[in-house]
Amino acid sequence: MTQLNVRPFLITFFSLLIYLSFSITAQADEAVAYNLQSNRIQSFQITNQQGSSEDITVTPDQSSVANARYGNGILAASLSNRSYTISKKGAGWSVSYHVRISDDKIVSAYGLKASAYLGSLSDSHLARLNNHEARWSAIHVLPVVSTNISCSATISSGHLLVS
Repeated sequence: MTQLNVRPFLITFFSLLIYLSFSITAQADEAVAYNLQSNRIQSFQITNQQGSSEDITVTPDQSSVANARYGNGILAASLSNRSYTISKKGAGWSVSYHVRISDDKIVSAYGLKASAYLGSLSDSHLARLNNHEARWSAIHVLPVVSTNISCSATISSGHLLVS
């Protein structure tokens, strides 16, 4: 390769590295609201700050829905004693976990399943932060860039906010 051919390649390469370094810390701040009284699967599609599409699905766990039935089979409308599966798919990764709600509070977060189909995940961690929030976080590692990713579930005003 001659010196004239190397120069445009290096300029393009370093420009790409600079661009990717700015996108490392970007995270999605948008939250979707699942109506806790619906007892149905709800799916949402959001666009994060990087412009990538993310799919969020909230599913009431069947065992908790069955336990919420009373009398003539109508579902009770309170948030108490139910579990939900939170699922999120991003560019190259996916996560799902369960939150158990009792007395309008998140009492546990469990059953983590996280995987990367592009690159790998490191520092994957699920925690119940307080009575109203649970969060999964990880680092999505690709050959050139690593990105902080997360999926939070928060109870607020009769809704489960997922971001």
